[in-house]
Amino acid sequence: MRIALAMLFSGLALAAQANGIYKWVDEDGVVHFGEQPPNSSEVEVIKKPKSERYKQWEAEQQAALAAEKAKQEAAKPTPEKKSTAKQESQGPSKADEQVARAQAEARAQRCESSQKNLKALTSHARVREIDEQGNQRMLGEDERQERITKEKQSIRDNC
Repeated sequence: MRIALAMLFSGLALAAQANGIYKWVDEDGVVHFGEQPPNSSEVEVIKKPKSERYKQWEAEQQAALAAEKAKQEAAKPTPEKKSTAKQESQGPSKADEQVARAQAEARAQRCESSQKNLKALTSHARVREIDEQGNQRMLGEDERQERITKEKQSIRDNC
C-alpha cells in the first residue's frame, strides 16, 4: 500500500513538473496565472515547460516582439528620415534593414517549424494532438493529409 501511494505521489509530481506556469494581466488589470498562455497579451513565464510546443511558442513570441520593435524604430522620426530624396535613393535605412532582418528571422522560424511538423505528420500514420484543455485526440487520415498539405504550402512560402 505504501509503495502504491509513493508511486502515485511521484507520478503527480512528475506531471506537475511537465507543465509550465504563465502570468499575464488582462485588460481590466487583473493578474492571471495558468498553464496555457493567452494569444493576445504579454505573458511572463514563471516556470518554463520542457515541451517542443513551448519552444516553438517562445520563438514565435520573440520574432513577433522583434518585428514590433523594428516597426516602432521605423516609425520614430530621425534625422535620416528627413534626408533628401537623393539620400533615400542611395539605399535602405537602418530601420528598413531591421524590419527586413526581423521578418527574415520570423520566416526562418516558421520554415523550421513547418519542416518539423511535416516530418512528424509524414513519418507517423497515427498522430495525436493535445488541445487547449490538455485532452489528447487522434487525427483522422483526412485531417492529417490536410495538415500535410498546409505544412508543404508553408514550407514553399517561408523556405
